Amino acid sequence: MTTLERHPMTPVAPPSVIQDFYTPEELDTIFSVIRENGPWRLILAHHFASTEEYLAVSGGKDRNPDARLSDFTSPVFRGFLANDGVVFHPELNEIYFGRKLLDTALSLHGAKYGMSHNLLFNLGGPSHSFDAGHFDTGSFRGMGLHNTPLWLMSVMAKSGLFDAWEVKTAQVITYFYKSDIAGGFTYWPDGPDGDPQRLRPPFWNTATLTDNSRMYHRRESNGPVDRRDCPELTMSSLLHSLPDGSWSVRNGDEEIARFEEADMRMLVHYTALLFDDVEDVRRYQNHTDDIDAERALGMLVADMRAKGATVEDPIDPMTDPAFIAQLTEFYQMAPSRYPAEAPLEVSRH
Repeated sequence: MTTLERHPMTPVAPPSVIQDFYTPEELDTIFSVIRENGPWRLILAHHFASTEEYLAVSGGKDRNPDARLSDFTSPVFRGFLANDGVVFHPELNEIYFGRKLLDTALSLHGAKYGMSHNLLFNLGGPSHSFDAGHFDTGSFRGMGLHNTPLWLMSVMAKSGLFDAWEVKTAQVITYFYKSDIAGGFTYWPDGPDGDPQRLRPPFWNTATLTDNSRMYHRRESNGPVDRRDCPELTMSSLLHSLPDGSWSVRNGDEEIARFEEADMRMLVHYTALLFDDVEDVRRYQNHTDDIDAERALGMLVADMRAKGATVEDPIDPMTDPAFIAQLTEFYQMAPSRYPAEAPLEVSRH
């Protein structure tokens, strides 16, 4: 890649910061919904059916057989407040469908049209972050997480071959963390090979307008180091709100951790799908220029062969482990530099 070429995982613009994004009334509504509608599941529990399933994917073949979920992840919980035009809590209708969020998102790409996609939150107390950097799963016309495995969506994004089918997105992510003990937001606005930047805590009602489907980023570890472990964490652990304002992490009826309100780090994450013009909208809605998995895989194989790789034709490319591993390895990329104030934490296994 020459210096003039744009890295495929480079955002359209670096994140911009908007202070005091939500009104006091909007914050009261959001906080009340989160308080009153738990308990809430681990982020990972939205994607994996069991601890064993997650560890089989993340730990690798040489992992310690005694490894626990807490050796790889942290007690950070998620709730979906709205998704694909459906609001799960009517109190949030005016926020999710309001002009403020969508107009802010439109401004990132200078797009003319857009639609609210999802609204969710992440919430947790002092915890490790073993995330070396990731990007949010994007979408292509005809292919999304509803019909395409996550590994293929990731490879497609990193390859840079599918811009013609990309559905542009923008995120408005609003952070709440009153402590200054770590807990920032690291991002790589010049691609994963570039230098990292940080949104430094403390912050409260501090929004970033960002292009996270094109930008590596991560949650930093937060809270006192000696309080970040939660060894009893399992995939079924739940976060409960308590009447005194604290939060309880429980395995069934057993409390395994308790956090005070001042300990908590939260973000409210909004994504919009964006379109340059009405023709772009019609292509998306009418499926007149979709891509499918067969064509995408053919393009990836052709690209690898053109760059000197020997690729055997798989019988079933969507399930062939060797083929999937070769694709993943060929398009592998990850950040290698981290802020001195927020170094990468490495799991024990």
